[in-house]
Amino acid sequence: MFKIFAAIAFFMPLFTTAQMKFRSVGTTKPIAFTFGFQHPKGAFVWYKGQKEPIPLKLKTSDVDSSERESGQPDFHTYRFTEMYKGKATGEYGITEWPRNVDDIYYIRFKDGKKFKFDLIKDDEFYDGKEMVLLKDIKVYYNAFYDDNLIFVYPDGSKVKFLLNHLDKNQARRIGIKDYNFDGIDDISFETSNGNIQNLSYDVFIYNPSIKKFTRLKEPNNTGCGLLNNLKVDQANKWLITKCKRGARLNSFIYKFNPSGELILVK
Repeated sequence: MFKIFAAIAFFMPLFTTAQMKFRSVGTTKPIAFTFGFQHPKGAFVWYKGQKEPIPLKLKTSDVDSSERESGQPDFHTYRFTEMYKGKATGEYGITEWPRNVDDIYYIRFKDGKKFKFDLIKDDEFYDGKEMVLLKDIKVYYNAFYDDNLIFVYPDGSKVKFLLNHLDKNQARRIGIKDYNFDGIDDISFETSNGNIQNLSYDVFIYNPSIKKFTRLKEPNNTGCGLLNNLKVDQANKWLITKCKRGARLNSFIYKFNPSGELILVK
């Protein structure tokens, strides 16, 4: 669908692209939607003509490597549950391998009807604009070219941030996981600083009391300043960063205090 550059291949997900457009096969009236899956936890479908996307919940993920010895690629098959207004209303399936997708379907739960879809070919230039849907919040960012981030909340309010600067010919990768160990997924953006072994992170913690994302920062006068090479230690509930200062590699270990603030352990 989009032109993918070799320079950013390392950062892209397994899918051919993050967002694809599909059109129904064999229906009297064409049904078209955009399928967004930059991250399985932020997947969505957005039907043409509708004002809002529908969140998807990853159901299964399978890999077929049976033809690897003969030089064939792995085939990845995903199934998602459609969650419309909090209720499971259907299932989407898709199979992908390098630069190809196939077997796209939707099963409507209320009557079991199955719909098949084809990829809509699109030769437009890919500008790196991406979106994920998390907790009904639309998160807009750029995989490359741009450092802007926008959260669009269900009430229509928007909050903008500037992410760590992205160097030319580099790409940004998204992460969705629990960074503050409260059992709720947060979101991060990984940026290469000219070297894939030197990565900076923008982390945004979801606050369930206000239903908003807030930016996570290292305490003043500690660390590397950009949550460099961030690692999550689930066992100890630590966040660990590493960076070079001169010839020396420094490590910093943090934890969250009862107030939810990040503090230095050692």
